[in-house]
Amino acid sequence: MGDREMKMRTILLCAAFVAVTAAHAAEPPLMMVRLRGPHTADDAQWAKTFKALSENRAACDEVWFSTGIGFPKIAWHEEHVRRLSRYAEQLRSVGIVPSLQFQATLGHSDGITAREGADGKTWGGFTGRGGVECKYCNCPRQKGFVGYVRETARLYASFRPGSVWIDDDLRITNHSPGSPLDKVADGWIGCWCATCIAEFNAETGGSWTRETLDAAMAKDAALFDRWEKFSFEGIAAVARAIAEETHKVSPGTRLAYQHGGYRNDSQLAVFRAMHEATGLPVGSRPGGGWYFDYDPNDQMVKAFYAAQQRRCLGNPEWIATWCPEIETYPRAFASRTAQGILNEAFINLALGMNSLSLLIMDTRYETDEWYGETLLAPLASEKPFFEEYRRHNAGAVPAGLADTAKTPPETLYGFALTGVPVLPGPGRSYGEIETDDTSVSIMQMSSSAILDLRRKVDARTGGRMPVLVETPTVGLVVPQVAKDGALRSVALVNARIDEQKPVKLRLRGVPDGVETARWWQLRGKPVTLPVERLGGGEAIVVVPALSAWNCGWLAI
Repeated sequence: MGDREMKMRTILLCAAFVAVTAAHAAEPPLMMVRLRGPHTADDAQWAKTFKALSENRAACDEVWFSTGIGFPKIAWHEEHVRRLSRYAEQLRSVGIVPSLQFQATLGHSDGITAREGADGKTWGGFTGRGGVECKYCNCPRQKGFVGYVRETARLYASFRPGSVWIDDDLRITNHSPGSPLDKVADGWIGCWCATCIAEFNAETGGSWTRETLDAAMAKDAALFDRWEKFSFEGIAAVARAIAEETHKVSPGTRLAYQHGGYRNDSQLAVFRAMHEATGLPVGSRPGGGWYFDYDPNDQMVKAFYAAQQRRCLGNPEWIATWCPEIETYPRAFASRTAQGILNEAFINLALGMNSLSLLIMDTRYETDEWYGETLLAPLASEKPFFEEYRRHNAGAVPAGLADTAKTPPETLYGFALTGVPVLPGPGRSYGEIETDDTSVSIMQMSSSAILDLRRKVDARTGGRMPVLVETPTVGLVVPQVAKDGALRSVALVNARIDEQKPVKLRLRGVPDGVETARWWQLRGKPVTLPVERLGGGEAIVVVPALSAWNCGWLAI
């Protein structure tokens, strides 16, 4: 081979590498399975877990190892990393991306951390507004703690994780007993230890004690806001430390943050710190609560919460992975079903998420074989359903009535069950939700009242809503539209415990030339449907019956 041919081949190989890398960056792993520490406690247990994962490979694009919930001495982490490095290679051998969850930074609570201990902790604890200091939870500004975090981050980065997810204990509230959860609503935020008070005084030029600062903030909202900002800067510095050390060792690793909701966009400080430290897009995993199938509506409400959190953060372009928490607790036989997990996963994608975090296995309750057969296998089987939905809607966004009033998700969901498309998070707005809209009770509405409500809302938008459901239903309707307003898809959720009969959809923004559409429901096969063109971009499609508590989507 001559020099010219060699150069051309090199150029082509480089171009191919860039194309693959760009494609990987454009779409995060679809299904990410999150493990707990006991799954990797020893080779015998890992062999069982790995068997369940590899046999259901389609449900496991990425697997998160855990650093554990305690704060052991560094030697423990060194031994743990040696095991994880071997396990990571096994995952790579079957095409699964090995990743990491930093499951403990500040610590969830003393009660939780005590289960694995904190014999590596030699620094001060998180101290609440009332002066109670946690024995196990950490103050984010203690130099010894930050040094410990940096060292563990360097160690775990050595196996080159695809991503590193910092767990939601990196928060300014809810570290019991210092900051009990039931006190958060009363303003119990931030660490009030002597170190934090001294640093706050240095920043503000004050001379506060814990008691005088508390008294002053009760009368001065601006001072409280400054303390809130200071508190978020503290946890953002911890995220920055993890990101910096990880990036030094493994420059391609994505950083991401698991988090609950907050009253404003203050949590953006954590994301910004990771982004600035790595120069890479980062990820968000919103979530918390609603872990059972006792009331399956709860899973839908949780998806509305996740969408609201994305909106609250401002939806910056450099947060590229939106990965809602889909979890079952205590991950026992009676906790959740595969159908519940599938439904929750789908509505999150429909509302604008692009990835799924699955915590559905636990060595304390069931066998890995049981999790594989009962939960992972159905997820793997339905992977094409989710994969095609994400691919088909690339570049599109949810569409409907904007929730500018920040309606509680439970209330917004109750209204959305009428079949009127709503936007709990970002998307394309066709008008705003009004107070009278959310005052309805779907459980008390007749079929004619449901249809009248839809027509009234549609008329209010000037007949521009992307989809109008002309058959009485109880469930969600989520259209996705392209940047030019063209209708891309319509997701439907049947929220009843009986089959939903065929449904007539009036579609708007259907591109010219479209004569058929494809309908696909979970645990079913895709079917091709005729499209009745009405002119002006309008069309009629009748979708088939949808089984009880199931989801489906129409591809335009």
